[in-house]
Amino acid sequence: MRQADSPSRLRAVPLRWQLWTDDERERRAFADLPAVRRWPAEPAGPPNRLRQVWRLSCDGGTYFLKCFAATQWKNRLAFALTAPRAADDADRERRVTAALRAAGCEAPRPIATGRQGRASFYLCAELPGTPCRDLLAQGAADEPLWRAVAAHCGVLLQRGLWLPDLSAEHVFARRDGGAWRLGVLDLHNGRVAAAGPVPTRLLRRVLRRFRRSVHDLPVGWPRALRFALRLLRAAGRRGEAARAVLAPLPPFATAARYQRPGKSGAYADRNPRRDARERRLLARVWPGRRGETVLDLPCGAGRLHGWLTGLGHAVVQADGAVAMLREARARGAGAERAVLADALSMPFADRAVDGVVMFRFLHHLAPAARTRAIAEACRTARRFVTVSFFHPCSAHHLQRWLRAARGGRTTRFALTLGALRAEFARHGFTPTAHAADLPFARDLWLASFERATGTVR
Repeated sequence: MRQADSPSRLRAVPLRWQLWTDDERERRAFADLPAVRRWPAEPAGPPNRLRQVWRLSCDGGTYFLKCFAATQWKNRLAFALTAPRAADDADRERRVTAALRAAGCEAPRPIATGRQGRASFYLCAELPGTPCRDLLAQGAADEPLWRAVAAHCGVLLQRGLWLPDLSAEHVFARRDGGAWRLGVLDLHNGRVAAAGPVPTRLLRRVLRRFRRSVHDLPVGWPRALRFALRLLRAAGRRGEAARAVLAPLPPFATAARYQRPGKSGAYADRNPRRDARERRLLARVWPGRRGETVLDLPCGAGRLHGWLTGLGHAVVQADGAVAMLREARARGAGAERAVLADALSMPFADRAVDGVVMFRFLHHLAPAARTRAIAEACRTARRFVTVSFFHPCSAHHLQRWLRAARGGRTTRFALTLGALRAEFARHGFTPTAHAADLPFARDLWLASFERATGTVR
């Protein structure tokens, strides 16, 4: 373990160390912080400015040491005014853990806490099970698990165990007979209150954290909505009270916003002059050949359908919003091949179509989700993929950056052509053409990629 966790300026400061385990073997192994540091350790996650977590191996067991460089003033104030009252982050985590375990909830077993100057330390045993996020990524998570997680988290909140950092990363699950057994961790921001109504602000924070923890995984908005409603129901919010919590939250997925009444029609009718200009730009990079089948995902209201069929393509339209597919049908944009589909988990076989076009979509996705969408497009395309993206070197992107610097919300994500090429190269695709709409003034760019020679089956 690196000495950086114990700055030289603290070496002369007395260390206070309190053991909480009754296991004599653990008491000997972790008698003080220097003894803890002698065990083999590796980082358990990326460090942040004030905290780092280490995974320790000791006599066949696994433990975690959380090192808090300092307790922020706002946390000190919260720890002094709310229960369980605590002196620092490590003490708060230990006390919240004790409250959870006393209530019959699984949480990591406390081993020791320590304090040295402004720094504090929390040592705990490994929590049995697997993070729900990992189960979802492995395809091992089923609907009963998500029902159980939603109910478990809602009940915890309603019982006064307010845990704002709940997420799919911090809820652990393991099979116990035919049912799922759940536990939670990362508790230093938690508090204990009286059972009863849960603050709206807390519920929204929990739902936002769950959303961020699975945003790059194949979780469609219907499942996300069911999860949110079950959690709110378990927390005591139903009907209008639940809708009041959900209404101000950003949509779980880009497609969800178009389910609102009138939204899909308004999107289809906006800015026809820009639409024509962008189709001309698309024509400059288009690699498709007459007779090839093209998947348009997300297809929106079908604005590319007429253009693609005019080039002699058979078109498969897919979108994550039912409202958009209905709008496309109403406008005569071809419904003979319309599929409700998530771009991060396409319901198509490998190389099912000749080409995939993803137009005005990637800029809505955070990097992890964008990487998955590109991987799915490359898997589904036999020969080529064409995408649009936002370039960071542009006046438009600078305006968004300035808004974000003033505290605004980032809803558009940019990347360079070089970074995009690297993404496609990982899947065996090479660039064939790119074009920009007033490069470095506007941010919209397009690029086409073809599967490398010799890899088409």
